[in-house]
Order: sequence, then C-alpha cells, then structure tokens
Amino acid sequence: MNNPMLTAAVLLGIGVFLGDQRLLSLQSVIVLSLSFIAIQVALHWLYRRSTSAVTGAAGFMADQLSLGNDLLERARALLMALLVVLIGWSSFLLQSEPWRADDLRNLVPAKGAIATVEGALTASPTERHGGLTTRWRLQFDVSAIHLDGKWGPASGQVIIDTPLAFTGQFHAGQIMRVDGVLIPPVRASFPGGYDARNQWARRGVHFQLRPDARSSWSMPLESRKVYRPLSDHFRGWARSTVARGLPDDEAVELLWAMSLGWRTALTEETAAPFMQSGTMHLFAISGLHVALVAGVIISLLRVCRVPRQAAAAVVIPALWFYACATGWQPSAVRATIMMTLILSAWLFKRPVNVLNSVGAAAFLILLWEPQQLFRPSFQLSFGVVFSLALFVSPLINRLQPWMEPDSLLPRALWSRWWQWLLLPGRVLLGLVVVSCCAWMASAPLVAHHFNLFNPVALLANVPAVVCGSAALASCLGSLATGAWWPALSELFNHSAWFFMRCMMSVSEGAADQPGAWQAVRSPAWWMMVGWYGLLFGWGTRWFLKENLRRWAWAGTAVFVVALVGSWHGDRQTVAMTFLPGEPVTHVEGDGGLLVDSGSPRTVAFTLPRHLRVRGEDSLNAIVLSRSVKHHVEGLPDLLQSQPIQMVHLSHAHSSSPIHKTVQSVLQDFNGTRRVAAGDRVGAWHVLHPAQGDDFLRGTDDAIVLRGNFYGVRVLLLSDLGRDGRQALAGRDDDLRAEVLVVSLPDRSPPVDLGFVKMVQPRVIVVQDAEFPNTEQAPAQWLARLRASGAQVISIRQTGGVRLSIWPGGWQLENSGGILFRR
Repeated sequence: MNNPMLTAAVLLGIGVFLGDQRLLSLQSVIVLSLSFIAIQVALHWLYRRSTSAVTGAAGFMADQLSLGNDLLERARALLMALLVVLIGWSSFLLQSEPWRADDLRNLVPAKGAIATVEGALTASPTERHGGLTTRWRLQFDVSAIHLDGKWGPASGQVIIDTPLAFTGQFHAGQIMRVDGVLIPPVRASFPGGYDARNQWARRGVHFQLRPDARSSWSMPLESRKVYRPLSDHFRGWARSTVARGLPDDEAVELLWAMSLGWRTALTEETAAPFMQSGTMHLFAISGLHVALVAGVIISLLRVCRVPRQAAAAVVIPALWFYACATGWQPSAVRATIMMTLILSAWLFKRPVNVLNSVGAAAFLILLWEPQQLFRPSFQLSFGVVFSLALFVSPLINRLQPWMEPDSLLPRALWSRWWQWLLLPGRVLLGLVVVSCCAWMASAPLVAHHFNLFNPVALLANVPAVVCGSAALASCLGSLATGAWWPALSELFNHSAWFFMRCMMSVSEGAADQPGAWQAVRSPAWWMMVGWYGLLFGWGTRWFLKENLRRWAWAGTAVFVVALVGSWHGDRQTVAMTFLPGEPVTHVEGDGGLLVDSGSPRTVAFTLPRHLRVRGEDSLNAIVLSRSVKHHVEGLPDLLQSQPIQMVHLSHAHSSSPIHKTVQSVLQDFNGTRRVAAGDRVGAWHVLHPAQGDDFLRGTDDAIVLRGNFYGVRVLLLSDLGRDGRQALAGRDDDLRAEVLVVSLPDRSPPVDLGFVKMVQPRVIVVQDAEFPNTEQAPAQWLARLRASGAQVISIRQTGGVRLSIWPGGWQLENSGGILFRR
C-alpha cells in the first residue's frame, strides 16, 4: 500500500460521517469496537500458529496452509479497516453527545432559561461589523452555572454577541461571570438559510447568552492577574508595524486580514468582490500562507548553505509560532500540521510522499476534532491539496514539451527570445495549471457552501495569487525588520500596500466582468459524490485500468445524463417561498416576482440571502398588494438594490402616509402599472380589486392573485378585509385552490370558515410574524382553521416555507424538512 495514511484518513472520515447520522449509540459502537479488537487478536494468534505450521509442512498440506494464511491476512485487513471506521464513529459520538451529567444540554431547558454563567474565555473578544452596527463576540468554557436559584458545576461552550465594547478589558484565559438569557442559537429562518444552531454545534457550541443593559459583568480578582496571551501582544504590535507610514484606508486593513488573520476588516461588503472572483482564500491563514512563510525561511537558510535537515528543524517551530501568533485559527493549524508532516521527511531523511502526508494530517485532525470534517474550510483545504497532488505534476509534464521549439534541438541553438521566454512561460504554465486544478476541486464545494459559481476564478487567481504572495512576503519582511530597522520596514509596507491595491483591482475588475459569477443552488449530494468520484478515479488513473476503463466511461456518461435530467426537471419545477418576518412571497421563474417588499431589514438581509440560496441574481417585478408599513416599507431600498423593471399596484386610493411615500418613490419610476380584476401578472390572474372598487378601508382593496401550475391552484389572498372578501366571493363563483395564503388584516376580522369552505384548500399558509403583536395569529383562530380539515401552517411557528410544484406532485417544506406532500 503506497499511501496507508490516506486510506486510514478516508476510513476514519467514513466513521465520522456514520457517527453524524446517529445510527448507533455510543455504547453500541464501543461494544462493537471491543468485539472487533478481540476478533483481531484471535485472528493474529491463528495467523502466527498457521505460519509456524507452514514451516513444518510440505507439499499439498503447505499449499493449503498458505491459502489459509492469505484468507486470514485478508480478514485481518478487513477487520482493521472496520476498526478504524469504528474509531472515527466512537470519537465523534464521544465528543458530540451530552454524556456528562453537568453538560449544559442536560441542565438548560430546550427553550432556554435565565441564568448566570461563569467560565474562562477561550479567546480574546473579537470585533464584528454588520451593517451600521458593531458587535463584540466572546466565547468561553463554562465551569459553573446559577440556575433555579442555586449554583452548580457545568461544562460546555457559550458565545455572547453584544454591542458593548471590550477593547483591552478581557482576554483569553480570564474567568468571567455574566447573567442573561441562555438559549440555543437560532435555526434557519427559511429553507436553505443560515442555520446558526447547526454551524455552532459543529464547533462544540450549543448555547448563546443574551445579556441586556441590566446584565452584570464581573471578574474574580485573581483572574485579572492572568497575563495577556502572546498572540494578542504580537498582533497588536504587528498591526502597528505593518501600518507604519501607510494611509488609514481599506488596503491596510486587508493587509492585516491576510497576514495576521484580523477578520474585522472583512465585512460582507468588503468581501463581496473577493468572494465573487474566487480570491477570498487569500485572506485565510491557510496552506498558501504557511507554504510561503516556509518557502521564504527555507530559501534564506539554503542561501546560507544550511542543510535541509537543519532547515526543517528551524522552519517547523517557526511555522507553529506563526500559527500561535495569528490566534490558532483552524485553517492555520491544519496547514501547519500538513507542512510539518511534509518537512518531517527532510528532518528524518525520508522520501517525501505528499498524498501520504496529507492523509496523515487529515487523520490526526479528525481524530482530535471529528467535527472538522463538516466545516467548509477543512473540505476546501484538503480537497484542493489532494487535487494539486494528483493533477499538477502530470499536467505540467504533459504540457511543458509544447513550450519547447524542438525536443531534438540542442538548447544552444534556440533563439535568444525563446530562451528569454522559457522561464516566465514555465512559471505562467505552473500558475495556470495550479489554478485550474484548485478550481476543479473547489468549485462544487464553493457552490454547496456559498451558493456561488465563479468561472472567472480560473483567470483571476493567477494575477491575484502573484500580487497576494508579493504583499504577504512584503508584510513578513516588514515584521522581520520592524523592531531593528524601521526605515526598511516602512519600505516593505509601501510595497505590500501597492501589491494589495493591485490585488484589489484584479478582484474587483474580475468580479465586474459579465458572466464572471452567478448565484447557484447548492448541488445535490449525489452530484457531489459523482463529481469527486470521477475526479479521484481519473486523477489516480484507477479508471484507466484495462478492466475498469469501459465501466468508467459508462459511469461518466450516466453521470452527465443525470445532470442534464436534473437540470431539465428543475426548470419545470415552479417554486415560491413565503419569507418570515413580513408577508413577503418570492415566486421563481420569469426573472423573479416578489409580492410585497416587507421592511428595510427584510430587503437588506433576508431577501438577498434567500435569492443567493435559490440561485437568483436579481428580481424583475414586484406586486404591492397593500400600501401599509409591514408590506411595502422597504420598497425604496429594494428599487435601489434590485433591477426592478415593473411595479404592479392597485388602482385604489389611500390616505395612509406609507401610500403617499410609495407614490412619491414611484413618480420617477418608469415601470409602474395599475392592475385590476381580469389583468394578468406573469402566470398569475388578478382577482381583486375590480376596476370600479374603492373601499373605505385600504385592507379591502388588497390585491388578490391566483395561479394555476400543473393543475395545482394557489390563491394569494394577502390581508384582504371582510368587505373585500365579500366582494370577491360575489364576483367569482369558483375560488377553489389547493393552497390558500393569507395574512392578518389590521382593521378587519381575519378569514372566516365560510370563505375557507368556498376555497376548499388542502393547505392554508398563514403569513404571521412575532412582531408586532398585531401580526401574531391568535391561537383560537388557527384552531378554527384547522377544524376545516385543511393543514394550517403558521410562518411564525415554522419559519419560512417553500412551495414546490412539478408535473404530477407538489410539496411544502421549511428548514426542518417536508411539511406537506401530494
């Protein structure tokens, strides 16, 4: 076996994945592991006895004993593989299950509780910018909790997000005590949205503490004497050193982010062009940074004629110091482990095997922290390194001869300009090949985790990596000379600032190109498995074996056909999402239709995240069902952020201030259309209000839409009042619909059972919200709706809901799974 640690890492990862599925309890896995160990010992004893018997036998008996030895050896190998799987399985359950009695998950109710917690900070507070607000995040290990009027021991990690500034007050290692509401992190508010509870659980954090203005923050006297960590001192000094002589601008903050892991500068707006151009990886302390640091130190040592063994002995501690100084970021630790294992081959004078070293690093990391397997950074790091190890060298060896004029022509006879271009051409070829191989491995993962497909990364990464490497090398030079030669350090700073500006220009220019990137939906699990299976099979040349070649080509063809079929089926599916918070509905297809805009917060946060998850880059049209605050307050912000081409609204008049604001906003907008009963908005029929309707209450003039998709009728009633419902019922005899979507009128009774009987819905979606109180659906009214026989879904209780309709069926789902299916 050429790469035994790679095989072990794969088996351990399979065990971690099975543990995440919760197929067996921890006790069952431990019993299986002990059983397999006992069987392994027994097989080993039989193998030793059989081997000794072979030496004393001859002829036919020796052949039979040798055959038995082969079977025993295969059984031992199979059991060893199963044992590694069980080790990963049990390690995951041991670290993720609340098996301790004082675990916070066993002490705090699922709905949360008011409590006081005490524990040690695991890291210094970090500053986070979000929109117009700045918040500070603290994370600490809980050692005690005050709950139900008494103190007791506790274990677990807790996070705090607060607007209070903690500059210089707290740091890692200090004990602190704070009170507030202890609750689990929130789940995704709509299908495919950000699930904070799951993401924090992957990091071992299952609760967050929400303090208020009256919460008390205290610290024991002895805890105040705890020394500030070396990494805090180093990063404070390093930031001031790198900024010496430079203007206070965005480029300096990005230099801090790239060289020191200072993430505060990477706000959503700042990071957008780097995400879209595929160059965001330059700001994670990852393999590129660690490899560059190692390369700079090794180059200096080799110039001084230091042997490779001694150079490795110097570089390995230097890399661990860099990981410590940058705050022990997981990506930096992973890269340092990989580089340490690779350099250990120099240290112990062993041949370098990159794949085996990568496998050993993955094995150690998963054994120490199994949840790493599910983190995007782990998957991207090892996926890209694995792809580079498989493809880069063969591709360069195959393409390099094309750059030479003639393989039989001596180099002395080459033209001078060809000799000058040979070295730059080889460097450029290497960068392009590395970029392509990295993109092949990372593109599906980026689409899965970040809903982005950016083919421009193939070209943008080449100049961006060159500029980023030069900027990082300049930062290292500044840090190396900052304490004893300030003038040279400042010169390095100007060099770093210049290259950072170049990298910013490259990323922004690449992201602005047409077709450079687009939002995409997360690929299905079978697409990910198929892609990486093909990548592994062709990359290792396993599929080129004579007995597998035909099957490999057939499997590739089947995978391509499945992709085309999935794409065709997805185009036929009609999907609409009822977003949480306000009565906002997004209908996919035909450029995207939005029914009401909701509040400015919905326009700024909820809607962009939803559009990105659904692979929608823009919205073309919007219907304003009613000119009230919670329906259309965010319209001005929406018109600025989205390329809206048409705004459909009712012809009815209103004296509300919001209606006047909407009219003033639309005065300079060319795509305004007044609709009435009988008109069409895309695939939807307008049922109300009629041309002559103009009720006293604005709630009775709400626009009502009905759509028919593959025989499934959907009625969007908005918050139509009682008089409006009576007018609608008297005008249209057939209001039947499988799905009825309603919200709560502000000055009129909500939908009654008589109207529900006319519609005869199978499902009623109630677009209610937690705030304000007037938007909360009364429990008695929901009970009456359920008495009609329809399944009633409250958005306030279930979160956002997506309705999907395809030829032959339809379903409703939220972030937790399917709610209704036909």
